[in-house]
This record gives sequence, structure tokens and C-alpha cells, in this order.
Amino acid sequence: MKNPIWQVFSRFISIHPVTLFFMHLATRIDRPLLRATKGRLRLSFVIPMLLLRCRGAQTGIEREVPLLYVPVGDAVLLIGSNGGQAWDPAWCHNLRAQSEVRCLFRGEERRFAARELSGSEHTSAWEDAVGVYPGYVRYQARVERKIPLFRLDPI
Repeated sequence: MKNPIWQVFSRFISIHPVTLFFMHLATRIDRPLLRATKGRLRLSFVIPMLLLRCRGAQTGIEREVPLLYVPVGDAVLLIGSNGGQAWDPAWCHNLRAQSEVRCLFRGEERRFAARELSGSEHTSAWEDAVGVYPGYVRYQARVERKIPLFRLDPI
């Protein structure tokens, strides 16, 4: 996104304490808001969001997580940045354990097959992700782990 306002805003929200605040606030508000409006309304109105529905790797209980996504045609790219935390978000572990997921995506419920990207696929997808949200560069600089990327292809 080349919008200068978005560039400034993304720098601000990628500051660590601000990131944590928005992650917790947006998650609490966006989850029910996305569900109630079929994805039409969300707190994070400037970035594309979906509602990921996957089973917990250990519990098998369905979890819902609102996430920023990068559109790749009919597919979706998810970034496991966890706001620059030292550990992967729980949903990454869940996708590694069970690749079939559902998402509230563009106003409708869809099924996807998830796979973690590596090598040149990861490198290319990372560039796409940073193009949507430049703050990912700051997140990666804060952590020693390589931020995982998942591609979700429609089933």
C-alpha cells in the first residue's frame, strides 16, 4: 500500500506497546463484529481481515481468530508475526496439526487447506506481506525466530 497516511499509521502501530494494545483490543472487538456482520465491519477497517476458524492442536476445540491477510488470487496468505512476540501464535501450531480450516472471508464462510511456506515461496510471500503491512519488518527485527507464513488455498 503506497498510501502515505497508511505508511505513517503502520509505523505507529508497529511500535511494540502499541502493537500489543491493538492486538488485544482488535481481537476482542473484531471477533464478534466480523461474525455479526459477515466480515463487512471491523475495527481495523484499513487492512483486510478474515476470521480464521481452526481446531486447537491439543484440545480439538474450535478457535476463532481475526487476522490480517494478504490476498493471493483466490488464496490467502496468513502471517504468524504475533505482533513481534518471541513465540508463534497458537493458530500457527493449530494449522501445523490440522491443515483444513474454515474462514469468514469476503462475507462468506469458506473452507481452505493451509500449508506453511518455506524457501523461495516464503521469501516471495514475505515481500507481499510487507507490501500490505510494512510493520512486519519491525516485528521480524524484534525476534530471533523466522516469522512463519501460511498459504490457504480454497477447497
